[in-house]
Amino acid sequence: MGLMDMFGKKSPLVDCQTYLSNITGKLSGAPQATADGDFSVWFVPDSKQYLLNRNKVKNSNDMLELKVRLISSYRQAFTEAVAGIASQPVFATGVLINDDSKGGKAEIRPLDMLYAPLKSEQYPSWFKEIQKNLKDSSAVAVYRIVAATDATKTNKPPQTEESRAVRATFPWPNKPNFPKIKIDFEVRAGVNVKADFKLNNDLMRQKIEMDLGLETIKEDGPGVFVGDLVIYWGNE
Repeated sequence: MGLMDMFGKKSPLVDCQTYLSNITGKLSGAPQATADGDFSVWFVPDSKQYLLNRNKVKNSNDMLELKVRLISSYRQAFTEAVAGIASQPVFATGVLINDDSKGGKAEIRPLDMLYAPLKSEQYPSWFKEIQKNLKDSSAVAVYRIVAATDATKTNKPPQTEESRAVRATFPWPNKPNFPKIKIDFEVRAGVNVKADFKLNNDLMRQKIEMDLGLETIKEDGPGVFVGDLVIYWGNE
């Protein structure tokens, strides 16, 4: 069943009770941010099962719309960050819903997180200074990460007010054949509002784990995070 807004009107947004975490695919077209704060971008998932609504009807355009309402101060930074990864394979996390105002179309709304690897020409300038001193400057991995909690105040999308940490793992780059090197990593955020993150170096699986928590509008949020994670083989 759909939700009810503060005036008792039934929302067409139907909770599928499904949380999609780090599903793979590619973005299609340019991300958009409307005047009322809705961020939207089309996503082509690698697995077509995510295109099915609760009645097993597939989205006719073979795409999922990813939507989240952003606070105005950081709308531009969020949208520009997503535009920078539009040509890359991406990972998406968020709540799967059906929008009955659009024939039960499957969507991810709210979108919690997107991340993608960056091309070498997109590496942040602060990391390029580190990269110059590496024994193998190509033995690196750099990711753009964007995340937000939904800022909708009425007729809220499903699970909008629920607190949850979004999680992702990032593989180490291949180890170069040099002695006395060690894996190193760092995150720097351009936007970090009502957000908190933890990084863990999983030595067994050779991955960097990231737990990112953002306050919801119910918890004095919403929160927004835009940042870059770098993983590289540095000198011991």
